[in-house]
Amino acid sequence: MFYRPLPESKGFTLDELINDLSIKEVTNFQDWTIKNITDNSVKVEDASLFVAIKGFNVDGHQYIKQAIENGAVAIIGESQIQIDKNTTYIRVENSRKALAKLINRIYNYPSRKLRLIGVTGTVGKTTTTSMIDHITGQIVGKSSLIGTLYTKIDQDYFANPNKCTTPDIISLNNIFSEIKNREIDYVSMEVSSHALKLDRVFGLDYDIAVFTNLSYDHLEFHESIEDYLYSKKKLFSSLSEDKLAVFNLDNAYSKVLMEDIKADYYTYAIKNKDADIIAKDIKLTKRKLTFDIHIQNQLLNNYGKIIQPTSLSINLPLIGYHNIYNALAAFTATILLGFPINKVKEALESFKGIRRRMEVIYDQEFTIIDDYAHNPASLTANFKTIENFDYNKLIILHFLKGKRGIKANKINAYLMVKWADKLKTKKIITSLCEEEVIEKNQVLKEEELAFTKIIKDSGLEIINTNKLAEGINRALKYVENNDLLLLVGGPGLDKAAEIISKIIT
Repeated sequence: MFYRPLPESKGFTLDELINDLSIKEVTNFQDWTIKNITDNSVKVEDASLFVAIKGFNVDGHQYIKQAIENGAVAIIGESQIQIDKNTTYIRVENSRKALAKLINRIYNYPSRKLRLIGVTGTVGKTTTTSMIDHITGQIVGKSSLIGTLYTKIDQDYFANPNKCTTPDIISLNNIFSEIKNREIDYVSMEVSSHALKLDRVFGLDYDIAVFTNLSYDHLEFHESIEDYLYSKKKLFSSLSEDKLAVFNLDNAYSKVLMEDIKADYYTYAIKNKDADIIAKDIKLTKRKLTFDIHIQNQLLNNYGKIIQPTSLSINLPLIGYHNIYNALAAFTATILLGFPINKVKEALESFKGIRRRMEVIYDQEFTIIDDYAHNPASLTANFKTIENFDYNKLIILHFLKGKRGIKANKINAYLMVKWADKLKTKKIITSLCEEEVIEKNQVLKEEELAFTKIIKDSGLEIINTNKLAEGINRALKYVENNDLLLLVGGPGLDKAAEIISKIIT
């Protein structure tokens, strides 16, 4: 993307950098002039400050010697170590938070100069942030987005080299600085539970934080569902009194997240009629969504202006029951940012959707829908949507949850079985997508076996394939007139639409 070791390369004295850190001990203090800060020993250069972080797979303290050899004059870490007398060692309570404080400071807190909207939740982050970005961009002309698919700055798109939802704090400050340099004010950002738990977003200044939902997921990383939940809570606990939060009141976990936060908050829902904003009179088709939005209570936006109760109709060129929730979240966030309701409505209705989110990729003699659904919440949203469609039978091509555990795959299998009769499911085809996925997403044999056994035991027919192209060809072999082929699963299916277009067009 782009990288600036320090803004303007002016350097900072070590004393001024560390004066507000939670320091336990300092060894060999010298007031060095620091010209680079990094947690990657490979990126250390002369006059660097290296921050040693204990990761889940790698402990940065093991690389202190290499960092010193590469030019580090000062080290920050958590462990008690023996250090060379010519190197300053600062032992802190939390290296991750120390790094975040240092980086936010040396970049002069760029997130404070932006209107930053953070969205967190098990599902809906990508679509909701994209909707917010689209609305703000349509109204003010330029906007930015940081998320799973890419980082977008105005009309320039940058791939995320680490393939994670939320970049690290150094990358984020680089991005924020570039956004501000281009005179862009609004940034919508996906905030993952990983980033929150690991303090990758510590110290960022969010104007509005949005919670979409929470369900079983990522328990290969989090110790428990409670750990997952309280990692999410960090985002809302970080908000100051002059900020705002937005919660999906249909999700029971919202009540936990609302507890003991300083910021004011508002709620949206479809089912819970006590929410501040609700959707009613919903109509779903294979082409669009229509529903009414009712603002039931007075709201106070970021500028202290009152938004009066009102109702309006929304017509979206999208499919998917879950997109009603995404639209409600984006609508609520953007009117709280101070945008006029009529302009938000107009911009929202011009949103065309994003790739692999209930995307209709073929709709002629039969229909093919492609979605990234990979957990119970997103799969349920898919199934709730397609049960409203008119078709003969359903074929599912599924990429399993690679390296997410046997339990996660069992839950998804049981969910497909539960919905099978209602959806007229006739065949499930799995693909390991071996030629498509990076190592961290490769499906383990035991995960495939666990999923397969549940489907077989239910009496459903299942076919396992190794390659994506093989799975696609098998699925297309069974699809007939007026059938529905549903592609569901994570990154293994990212090229499925491209392969299908070459076969059937």
